[in-house]
Amino acid sequence: MSQSAIIQKDVARAFSVRSKKLFHRTNDQIYAIVGDNPEEGLVSDVWFNHFDSQADFQAVLDYVATLFEQGRYSYWLADLRFLASDFGPSEPWLVKELMPRVIRAGLAREAVVLPSSAVEAEGEDVYKTASQALQDIADGRVRGFTDIALAKTWLFKGDLPDQSV
Repeated sequence: MSQSAIIQKDVARAFSVRSKKLFHRTNDQIYAIVGDNPEEGLVSDVWFNHFDSQADFQAVLDYVATLFEQGRYSYWLADLRFLASDFGPSEPWLVKELMPRVIRAGLAREAVVLPSSAVEAEGEDVYKTASQALQDIADGRVRGFTDIALAKTWLFKGDLPDQSV
């Protein structure tokens, strides 16, 4: 079984997500899967390894925004744990164009699942770029996590369990 199939099952199991659209590199490798759970009002994007260009990165998020604009979704799970390409050049677009568009379309909350530590792939630090984007958006609707279960709790309930025990 491929790594992408295992990762997709992880998210599918936690969020009851079904695959909606696959995004392929020029060599036909899948670099992202957008899924949904219409009953919960959830859209997910799960990333794998590399994409070929910033246009490829933006195409996935443009598709996510289009789904939100259809009016059926309020929650977004972005799983960046296995993304190896840096989307830093797209960060201004993400913060200034994409996120306002998704918020206007009804985004209540987005959980971004990051690697547990800064992972550098071929000199690129996806963790740093994602963390910077989260700081730049910083309106309380978008939060970063390293744990799928905590991301799910916050995403659907808007709070985190008490961890002071």
